[in-house]
Amino acid sequence: MSSVLETRGLTMSFGGVTAVDNVDFKLARRELRCLIGPNGAGKSTFFKCLTGQLKPTAGEVLIQDEETTGCDPQAIARLGVGVKTQVPSVMDGLSVRENIWLAAYRTHGRQGARAAVDGALERLALTDIARALVGQLSHGERQRVELGIVIAAEPWLILLDEPAAGMTAEEVERMAAIIGELNRDAAIIIVEHDMQFIRSIASLVTVFAQGRILMEGPVEAVMQDRRVRDVYLGKKT
Repeated sequence: MSSVLETRGLTMSFGGVTAVDNVDFKLARRELRCLIGPNGAGKSTFFKCLTGQLKPTAGEVLIQDEETTGCDPQAIARLGVGVKTQVPSVMDGLSVRENIWLAAYRTHGRQGARAAVDGALERLALTDIARALVGQLSHGERQRVELGIVIAAEPWLILLDEPAAGMTAEEVERMAAIIGELNRDAAIIIVEHDMQFIRSIASLVTVFAQGRILMEGPVEAVMQDRRVRDVYLGKKT
């Protein structure tokens, strides 16, 4: 199976600290992969190297065989990659529709933006609150608006950093259903801590520990692995 995203020997150091250490990683077309690991394991730094938020110290990032190592986020977005970071990208003083329209306009222009916005609102169950100001929404609703901004560009690869963080159980369930639907058309990488959420969406998981990939595999096999349990409990592997 061909890879749509790959890293080769990816390394990111900060002074004397190596946060990502010689990581080789592959993602197949329409695959959904969760990146997990304890705090400080390197998964968020790895994510930022993929999305252009950080320029790796060494190694390569390839998206559809095109090297994107060190490219800025805008250049990566133009390749058809949608990114949702932990930092909110919404404008509180604008409505839900206006926020998503601005993102759709950049990709589709004025003529195509309306259809893209309507599609995003429907897919994310936001149509009923489309006119509401984003600053007045709940946390879970804001998370869905941010995802709407990402999918308005109709990306074929979506990178999400903790999409379920701070959500209620009902909101997490809804987000899981949305991600499953998006995965029909797009490959998805998710950095996440919520293990129940991961079990509900992922078939394959990559575990980071001390800047390296500890193991990869089906989610249930990974959760039962002694090395993974030891890492989360703070034991040496």
